[in-house]
Amino acid sequence: MVRTVVTRILLLLAVMLMTLTVTPASAASSYVGRQGIGLNGIDFRASSTVQRAQAARIAGTGAAWVRIEIDWWWVQDGGPSSYNWVGPDGAVAAARARGLKILLLIQKTPPWARTTTNGSTPPTDPAAYARFAATTVARYSPQGIRAYEVWNEPNLWMFWADPLTGKPNVQGYVDLLRTAYPAMKAATPYPITVVAAGLSPWGTTGQSPEGHAVAPLTYLDQMYDLGAGGSFDAVGWHPYTAPALPNDVADWNAWSQMSIDFRNPDGTIYQKSARTIMTENGDAGKLIVMTEAGAATAGDPSLTEQAQATAYRQAVDLRLSYTWAGPIFFYETTDRAPLTTVNPDKENYFGVYRNDGSAKPAVAVLQSVR
Repeated sequence: MVRTVVTRILLLLAVMLMTLTVTPASAASSYVGRQGIGLNGIDFRASSTVQRAQAARIAGTGAAWVRIEIDWWWVQDGGPSSYNWVGPDGAVAAARARGLKILLLIQKTPPWARTTTNGSTPPTDPAAYARFAATTVARYSPQGIRAYEVWNEPNLWMFWADPLTGKPNVQGYVDLLRTAYPAMKAATPYPITVVAAGLSPWGTTGQSPEGHAVAPLTYLDQMYDLGAGGSFDAVGWHPYTAPALPNDVADWNAWSQMSIDFRNPDGTIYQKSARTIMTENGDAGKLIVMTEAGAATAGDPSLTEQAQATAYRQAVDLRLSYTWAGPIFFYETTDRAPLTTVNPDKENYFGVYRNDGSAKPAVAVLQSVR
């Protein structure tokens, strides 16, 4: 509690000391009301019974979208000619039965396609991923799935560990994206949207001292410098804010980073927003899709359940005011474990439902969206 109060005071001081430029927004997003709301939370590993229950819970919030992982490692664990679609097919079927629109996240490298024992290592040959991504599109686009995300949080070592350094590698991801994009487009006669990987929050700009994390603004800027601009239809972003809220303006706040340019006292910009970076590279017409957002209600950092609901309310209202915002996918539907007061792991408590299925206040916020 003390930490949260101190954080808010520092945020207010920061706002007083800075001149801000906000990218103009119109009165409403093209993804109005519930059509712009999604959740993460149908597990491809679960039984079909559990998947159906998860889909029902998501639909019960009023959300129109769900983000489902297609785990390349899982599907092709047996080799490049082996396919096990049972789990992903079940997750997709459960979502479609509830009328949910689907964003498919395609990630994780099977052992035969990488050179290390680390599952976060990207494929040795980007073409191997491209073939799998194209196969995924060919399988699911006839079922009405029109949105696909290429990888997840490659700006963190835990999701993109270069085989030589064990650290993020922007060039490696750009190579993957540039190889996969045309293959995915060619795999279907239907129009699809390819979303660049949602980038994880980390600091302001630059990278962590040990190189295990690259700031999302720096990563996005380097993606454009390396020629990725023609190989995605929307930018993925993960605007987690805890212990702050979306309305708390700060240069390190991943929500602020989407659209606010931070300036020095002399008026020069010292930190360009994602929207400014996109605009300068000719992509003002592309959307930012918030493929993960939210806050844990236990662990560090976290918010109280009521503060989580406030954060969701602010996120819903702000997103609706942006012309450049695609859907927002809150992470996630249900807590993974019962609440413990002894060293709680925040990763278990991002749900809008508690582990026993009871609703947190954030559910009412989502249900109120029309």
